[in-house]
Amino acid sequence: MKSELVQRVGRTIEKYHMAHKGERLLVGLSGGADSAALLLCLHELGYDICACHVNHCIRGEEADRDQHFCEELCRSLGIEITVKRVDVPAYCRVNPVSEEEGARMLRYKALQEITADKICTAHNLDDCLETTLFNLARGSGLKGIASIPPVRDNIIRPLIECSRADIEDYLAEKGQNFVTDSTNLLDEYSRNKLRHKVVPVLRELNPSLMDTFAKTLGFLREDSAFLEKLADEAYEKVNCGDGYSCKLIRELDYPVRRRVIMRILSKYDIEVGQDKIEIIEKLINEGGKANVKAKCFAYTKSGTLYIFTEKDGENILQDEVKVVPESIINWQGRSVSFKLVKNDGKFENVNKMFTNSCLDYDKIKGVIVLRKRRAGDRIRLVNRQHSSDVRVLMKQGFPVHKRDSAVILADDEGIVLAETFGAADRVRIDSDTKRVLIFEVIEE
Repeated sequence: MKSELVQRVGRTIEKYHMAHKGERLLVGLSGGADSAALLLCLHELGYDICACHVNHCIRGEEADRDQHFCEELCRSLGIEITVKRVDVPAYCRVNPVSEEEGARMLRYKALQEITADKICTAHNLDDCLETTLFNLARGSGLKGIASIPPVRDNIIRPLIECSRADIEDYLAEKGQNFVTDSTNLLDEYSRNKLRHKVVPVLRELNPSLMDTFAKTLGFLREDSAFLEKLADEAYEKVNCGDGYSCKLIRELDYPVRRRVIMRILSKYDIEVGQDKIEIIEKLINEGGKANVKAKCFAYTKSGTLYIFTEKDGENILQDEVKVVPESIINWQGRSVSFKLVKNDGKFENVNKMFTNSCLDYDKIKGVIVLRKRRAGDRIRLVNRQHSSDVRVLMKQGFPVHKRDSAVILADDEGIVLAETFGAADRVRIDSDTKRVLIFEVIEE
């Protein structure tokens, strides 16, 4: 008969739809009590498992001891193991992160490099409590307080509802030893301070701390999941093409509105924090423009919120490119194709949006170029009795961050086409047109 811990792990896997027997599961094996128990439980449950041990090159001989232990444990169980060495100290010297964070980042990277359907980490209920306390102390919303998710993408945590005490009791029953990371005994890491100083006090206040926390955590996760679902639905509704409707965002209840703004920030790789959320809130309510990260700006126009990043590169900086039929031009981050076709006599009757992308190629004077708008540019559009300022047209037709990438064609006598608004009257397509130049923006 399977032990209580093994049965609980099996129920957790089923409860959160973590995996099925046909999948290959990769266990992140450190050699500590949690990961050793995870390996044994999954093995006993009959899953197809392999393991990976990541040597962080931090603790010298002790790290080598852990590696040897993991290799021997897997050998005794007939489980395939991969060992990866990552130089965490060297990584942290180059990147501004702590050793704790650097080790976590490199460990997950190493695990993702191994072929498997799911990655299993040994986070348990005690880890969840420490995470909740840590997030609460530094300031966090409901999602942070709801702690470590049981499932995130292809990462699953089958021990998430098991306490550390239950895990150690299980190993004792099995007669299975494990290794102890000496850094877990030190208080220099923030989580260890919580583990060794704060949690014991909480246990004194409530001897049933873990049972109580497990129930509370369940409620928190359900509430958080419900709000996240509402936010996902709201995000889709406020999304309007290249921007977001300020009116629809304002109408959302704050818990949902806050999460929608967080999704917008995340989409553009902007660090999510209360300060950034407040900046976006202010723009939505009052309008304006704000810098939200290096070379990245948020602004509102006609009730729409836009976020754009200034791009570097030779193809972005060029102001003018000669147009050659049957070619594709990389223009300000957009791919624009140009085709030359013979007039079959039907162009005058086709959809207006299409004809706005066409002109009579034989009426071009000299060389035709694709270029940015310039001061003084004017165009007399088809069926207009007066000329229009191209800069005014661009303001009407494009948000600020897209004006430089708009398709504006010119020949030796001036502007012959402005994207969205169409061709100049002097190059319009008529019954005498023999060749038609058509441009098309290729969406990526």
